[in-house]
Amino acid sequence: MNYDFIVIGGGSSGCVTAGRLVAEHGVKVLLLEQGPMDNSMLIKMPAGTFKMMSSPSPFIKRYVSAPQEGLGGRAVAIPQGNVIGGGSSVNVMAYTRGSAKDYDRWDDPGFTVAWNWDALRPYFARQETNQRLAGPAHGQDGPMSVTDPVHVAPVAPLFLKALQEKGLPWRGDFNAGELTGAGYMQVAIGNGTRCSAADGFLRPVLQNKNITVTTEAKVVRVLLDGLRAIGVEYIVGGKTHIAHAGEVILTAGAYATPKLLMLSGIGPGEGLRKHDIAVQHDLPGVGANLQDHHVAFNIYRTKGNYGYFGADKGLNAIKNLVRWLVRKNGPIATNGAETMAFTNLEDPNGEPDLQLYCIGVQWPLDGKPAPDAGLTLMANLVRPKSRGSVTLRSADPNDDPVVDLGWMTHPDDKSRLLKALRFLREIASTGPLSEIIAEERHPAPQQTTDDELLRYIMETTESNYHPVGTCRMGPASDKTSVLDDRLQVHGLENLRVFDASMMPTIPSANTNATAMAVADRGVDLIMAS
Repeated sequence: MNYDFIVIGGGSSGCVTAGRLVAEHGVKVLLLEQGPMDNSMLIKMPAGTFKMMSSPSPFIKRYVSAPQEGLGGRAVAIPQGNVIGGGSSVNVMAYTRGSAKDYDRWDDPGFTVAWNWDALRPYFARQETNQRLAGPAHGQDGPMSVTDPVHVAPVAPLFLKALQEKGLPWRGDFNAGELTGAGYMQVAIGNGTRCSAADGFLRPVLQNKNITVTTEAKVVRVLLDGLRAIGVEYIVGGKTHIAHAGEVILTAGAYATPKLLMLSGIGPGEGLRKHDIAVQHDLPGVGANLQDHHVAFNIYRTKGNYGYFGADKGLNAIKNLVRWLVRKNGPIATNGAETMAFTNLEDPNGEPDLQLYCIGVQWPLDGKPAPDAGLTLMANLVRPKSRGSVTLRSADPNDDPVVDLGWMTHPDDKSRLLKALRFLREIASTGPLSEIIAEERHPAPQQTTDDELLRYIMETTESNYHPVGTCRMGPASDKTSVLDDRLQVHGLENLRVFDASMMPTIPSANTNATAMAVADRGVDLIMAS
């Protein structure tokens, strides 16, 4: 079969890419997705994300990292969306963009097109219909519904009051380029229901004759004619297929996109030869520069139920389900983390490097739900200095890549997470929260020294599921970059990357909105050329 474009990966970026190409440009598109369609009530109900993440789900691909040097040899679970809509179908729906300076750092004097906050802001704005906010940074008629929390746990305002008592200012808008402060999180929810990239961009074009969506498809490699991409080889139901196109666009995510490039002979020559893969194009930066956010936890038992303990059990579960089905509100209509804050503990006037959350349950560090009510304070390191990598395990496309997260290999990351954990304890001891806390569960109260707390972080830190950077954009003079400023692979024709792999540095917030804006801009750039 022949197409104008083949889009590999039906996640957030892939849905935006395919949807816009078909809806606005009338071209013929094949969208290939390894996972299934998103036809599940668990996806539609916001609280369903916790069920999908905590138990086996066809919508989650459960990668496991290599043993981590910075974590004392511990391997880490790193789940990713494996369904149409990708991360936007399974994540906590947090709609955050990061700071303007995050994007200004992406720009380079050698670029012919701008990659900065001013260049991306129109894409952020045009994608959303914002329930409350307006102005240059916000849209009122986009395909993505963005709202304030539909339901707020009793602990949420107490967390915000405690943060303000600790000196953090109130912030009513985290998405206009500035972050410092505390406030309510906006979410990709409409009428109490998840609004994914599939809902916003793909579903409106599914009946269009120009789009073919193939799920349960494993892409084996990109086909090259010399230094030009001409199509893909993929497998569905055990049968191998070949499709050709004028352009191939990778949107498979920061783990799968570099893996696919390397399986196609595009990447570090030495690593490819190690697996007897013919080197089509030696590109050292493929798979390097991996960055991810990860979290430190401070967990407490409370004197009463100020959150969601028991909301999914017995009669409560039935009542909450009926309430959601009829009214689209209540505990099922929330992501469980209605509030957040951004701060820099080392320099209060500097760019925030920590994102703080509070959720109204005790986080199950051992995988088992707590037997009683509680809360969890979380510190997410949003500007990590550590770097990791994605490399091939073998030449077999069925093998997961080797993911070395590199967490806490930079000493500054250790010191910042240590300060963050101590700050979470200070928040918990501040009036509004201290009045409802019965005891500290994790870390144990007697763990007070730097060594003890650092060991606790190393043993318990988890991903916030935001891997980026493994095919980073940069000028051709930078031999560690993979993409040019039009998101085309250096040295190759008709092959581009429109997902979070392209990000030179990680935004200091949840990355889904950014991945969608990047794909949106990518469509404009490819059609302009």
